Amino acid sequence: MDKSKRRILIIEDNEDIQQLYRYAFEESNYDVKISSNGLAGINDAVEYLPDIILLDIMMPEMNGFEFLEALTNNTSIKKRIPIIVLSNLTQEHEKEKALQNGADLYLIKSDYEGLDLVARVNKFLDNFKASEDDANDKE
Repeated sequence: MDKSKRRILIIEDNEDIQQLYRYAFEESNYDVKISSNGLAGINDAVEYLPDIILLDIMMPEMNGFEFLEALTNNTSIKKRIPIIVLSNLTQEHEKEKALQNGADLYLIKSDYEGLDLVARVNKFLDNFKASEDDANDKE
C-alpha cells in the first residue's frame, strides 16, 4: 500500500453506495476498505487502522450507534480515528445521539454526491490533522 494515500474505512450495507464511494475515493488517491455492517467494521477498524471512518447508521447486525459505542470502548485501537456519520436519518435527535456517542461530523447522504463527499472529507481531515498537530505542539 502507498504510504502517501489516506486510508478510509467505509461502513455501509448498501452495495451500490459502497461502489459509488469506493470509486470516488479511489479516484481521489485514497486506500479504501469497505465493511458491510458495524460488527465487521469494528474488526476492520482494529486491523486496518484507517485515517477516517465513514459510517452509515441503519445497518444489519450492528447499527452505527452500536458501532460508535463499541469503538469507543475498544482498547486495542491506540490512535484517535475521526468518524463521519453519513446517513439518511434527518432527525435532529439522531444527529445529536451520533455526535454524543463519538461521531465527529454528521452528514445527510442526499446532500453529497461522490466527489462532493470526497471534497468534504478532505476538508474535514485537513482541519482534523491541523488541530491534532496544534495539540501535539502544545504538549
